[in-house]
Amino acid sequence: MTASDTLLGTYRLPQPDRAPIYEWARKHITLPESYATPGPFNARITPWLIPIFDALQNPLVRRVHFRKAVQIGGTLVADIWIPWIIANDAGPISWTMQTEEMTERHAKSRLNPLLERCRPVAAMLPRPGPHRMTTEIYFGGFFLVMNAASLSSQQSQSIRFKVNDEIWLPRWQDIYAHAVARVSKFEEVGRSKIYNVSQAPIMDAETGNVEDTSYRHGNQQEWSAKCPACEKIHPIQFAQATTEAGKYAGVVWDRKAKRDDETWDVARAVDSCRFRCVHCAHETPDADTTREAWKRTGIYVPENPTAPQEVQSFRVEALVARPMRMLVEEFVLAENHAQRTGDDRLRQEFKTKRQALPWIVEKKVVNVFLGKSDYKVNDYAGAQGITNEVARFMTIDRQQDHWWVEIGAFSTQEGPRYRQLYFGRVDTRDQLRALQHRLKVPDGCVAQDRGYRPADVDRDCADFGWRSMKGFARRTWPLKDDATGQIVNYPFSDPQVSDYRGGDVFYYNWSGDYFKDVLSSALEGRGDLKWELPADVNPLYLEHIRGEHKVEIRTGVWEWREVKTNAPNHGLDTSAMMLCVATIAGLIRYHAPQAAT
Repeated sequence: MTASDTLLGTYRLPQPDRAPIYEWARKHITLPESYATPGPFNARITPWLIPIFDALQNPLVRRVHFRKAVQIGGTLVADIWIPWIIANDAGPISWTMQTEEMTERHAKSRLNPLLERCRPVAAMLPRPGPHRMTTEIYFGGFFLVMNAASLSSQQSQSIRFKVNDEIWLPRWQDIYAHAVARVSKFEEVGRSKIYNVSQAPIMDAETGNVEDTSYRHGNQQEWSAKCPACEKIHPIQFAQATTEAGKYAGVVWDRKAKRDDETWDVARAVDSCRFRCVHCAHETPDADTTREAWKRTGIYVPENPTAPQEVQSFRVEALVARPMRMLVEEFVLAENHAQRTGDDRLRQEFKTKRQALPWIVEKKVVNVFLGKSDYKVNDYAGAQGITNEVARFMTIDRQQDHWWVEIGAFSTQEGPRYRQLYFGRVDTRDQLRALQHRLKVPDGCVAQDRGYRPADVDRDCADFGWRSMKGFARRTWPLKDDATGQIVNYPFSDPQVSDYRGGDVFYYNWSGDYFKDVLSSALEGRGDLKWELPADVNPLYLEHIRGEHKVEIRTGVWEWREVKTNAPNHGLDTSAMMLCVATIAGLIRYHAPQAAT
């Protein structure tokens, strides 16, 4: 070799290593202590990542989407891919995470230490200073920038390689299009690459989520393995439906673990869990040997094989690495919590974070259907009693300069039955009092909402002997059950006292949402309560009771909301209040939910 050859060899740029990314990483990447498994990188430990690395290295693939359970290695793929890019296929790189704090923490604890330990990259790193900061590194002809998911951070120069982290989050829904637009110039010449990594989203069925859209645009590859009995490929999924009614596959356990109250015996479920093949029902135990067999025979099976070749998407559940018993325990605890409290948040977390499946937040309108009636308002204009009447009440929804009033009577001989006798607007206080007297409602059976102008409501209560009602978002108050002596959560409070000019006036706190649920059931003919309206019912009442619908505002949490802004809903309020005072009076029996044992 001549001196010139030696000189040229010294200054010749390193040739790109065309070995698979994971093989290159095995030689050059040492994971720092912040990783669950520090030390030399070995993709054989997590074989479901290998096809994702291949897709990122494939020049024909423009977008790779990885929907995964937590702690499966989705972010690790980006941590390995970025130093490979720097050393073998340089170009502008942007990694966008949820917040500035998370971005800086990841750069300090994981990515930067990893880059410093990777010899091919470490030789290229500039010294700390203006060209090398915590979340920005400038190599001269290209750069690496880590930023938060905000609109301003997605408006700078063109990017060739883009990592988008946890794009299911709400903040991504408005900026995702801006983030991917940054690669458009490189995409035009076939040199771009986008890597989306995320858990499954919580999303509205109508509006969707950018994570779900991105995943479904790809070929939707499911991690699967070979059954040791039938040798067919089955998905490694926690819950799987079979063609036989009532039969399930995936992770199963003793169905006798379910108690009579619909909750699960956690210990019995955990002790009996195993994996059942969806094809032949062969069962394998919850053991390391089962998971090792899945690794050895695992492949991805596309659910959408006709998707564009340049978009590949992958999905992996926690079952590939997490013991079944831990997943079953988490699942049945979530089910028990939902059964006992009605709160679905733990179910939601299990589905999105362990099963890597979307949770659909539905918005449902509760429709109201009215039956035929055999009476009219004038039939009771003279304060005539209904058949077997035991009580009548008057409920008032106060407005700025008028009132909305409902008067009705209850009977209980053949179960609770309500008959509306009046609904309408009253313009003066004297007219309000006259209406009460004309339809012979006792003073102690009149209730006025105190949500507006409570001092004036207190004056009415002090002058006339009425009661007032204050609605709350909470659903229950602990009270002593006179029949059993036990403390029970009721949808109303004990009588509360308000001081008005030195005297006491009484009011109740109550749950509007609970009694609107009861009203909706009665109007639709469900349950024991019969809710009767006159044939000539005030049409405004029908408009008012449709002024709200019940929607799921977040997973497992339902509320009554206005159909549109300032929709009239006064009839809905007076009727719900009517049900509350009847329940307080004992005409309608409140059945408290039974605590699970």
